[in-house]
Amino acid sequence: MENRRLRRYLRHGMLPQLAAFDAVMRLGSVTQASAALHMAQPTVSGHLRKLSDAVGVPLFRCDGRRMLPTAPARALHEGALGVFAALHDLDCALEPLRSAPSAARTAAVGAQPMAA
Repeated sequence: MENRRLRRYLRHGMLPQLAAFDAVMRLGSVTQASAALHMAQPTVSGHLRKLSDAVGVPLFRCDGRRMLPTAPARALHEGALGVFAALHDLDCALEPLRSAPSAARTAAVGAQPMAA
């Protein structure tokens, strides 16, 4: 997966950033998102800032205490929901391997060598 366009998304822990972004999109504020995620407000704000830097567009504008999403934020959120759905599907596909006996997991993993 050596795609230059994807590099910006693979740096700096993109999944925690997307989780914080999703919470702010759903809840409308950093305060509510930080409470829902059990994170400090500066941590959520930092995730949003890093995500905005990574994608290269502003994601929110402030209106008092409310965070109003920009058009790029709405498009990114749709994509993020797709990422979350893909991760859910992957987790469901791996579930039978987690409950399989140890030897079966080793054989299954051994049959599919991963590229470094």
